[in-house]
Amino acid sequence: MHLTPTSSCFLAGVLFSALVSVQAAVPDAVRAAAIDLLDASHILHSLDVVDALGHVSVRNPVNSSQFLIYAIQNATAVGLTFSPTATVPAGFSERFIHSEIYKKFPEVNAVVHAHTEAILPFANQAKVPLVAQISTAPAVGVQVPVFNFSNLSASVLSGDTLSDFLIRNALLGDALANKFIGGSDVVLMANHGMAVRATSVRQAVFNAYYTMQNAKVQFQSILLGGGQAPAALNVKEMTDCVTTATTGLAPRAWNLWTKQVDLNPLYVNNLRNGAAASATGY
Repeated sequence: MHLTPTSSCFLAGVLFSALVSVQAAVPDAVRAAAIDLLDASHILHSLDVVDALGHVSVRNPVNSSQFLIYAIQNATAVGLTFSPTATVPAGFSERFIHSEIYKKFPEVNAVVHAHTEAILPFANQAKVPLVAQISTAPAVGVQVPVFNFSNLSASVLSGDTLSDFLIRNALLGDALANKFIGGSDVVLMANHGMAVRATSVRQAVFNAYYTMQNAKVQFQSILLGGGQAPAALNVKEMTDCVTTATTGLAPRAWNLWTKQVDLNPLYVNNLRNGAAASATGY
């Protein structure tokens, strides 16, 4: 994906342009995925899931070795041209979160990384884990795993690597990807934020938002319960909620959220050219 100097759109910390060009030889499936990617970024910011430093990505639907806008193997930028006058943007430092999750999980087609403050109390201590508390957050799983820099071996976090909690290279990205265990589609990152995976970018947005909401509910439940951690959804409840969230709730939420961001002048999805979001997507 390329930047142009004329009409940039807000993409979770990256100025991202999506001017349509009739000359651009971009497959329809890739254009559709890019439309959803822009909508996803706008929605995540609108819902306070990401700030200026978060990001979302989607796997290239016609080339599984890429995600927009990088190669999965080495996280280098690739040229997916939507405008003949575009220039290639500089890569964001934590693109390895995305590349290594895609590399390890071929069924994953979208990744969100966010610094959502509501989840940090559960990431920064080990006594009370984040568990699925609400029917819209089965992605959390029975107990969400935590990625912690302080637990990394010297072979992953060498002495000359910055200990600023950013996932700056493939070794750190791989260590993070390996934390997706126990059925959770979320990994909390101590002192930092969270990573969320999904089979579609629309589902990833849904999962990220309701992980944040789940953390708020659990925190309040702990306060009301005198400090005791509430029980998680059981396995059957979790399974049934996944089905409901995937088939019914996530599409309904997406339709509402795209309409909301379309009404906000901060967000402009030039690839849709004012058209409504499609009923199906990536």
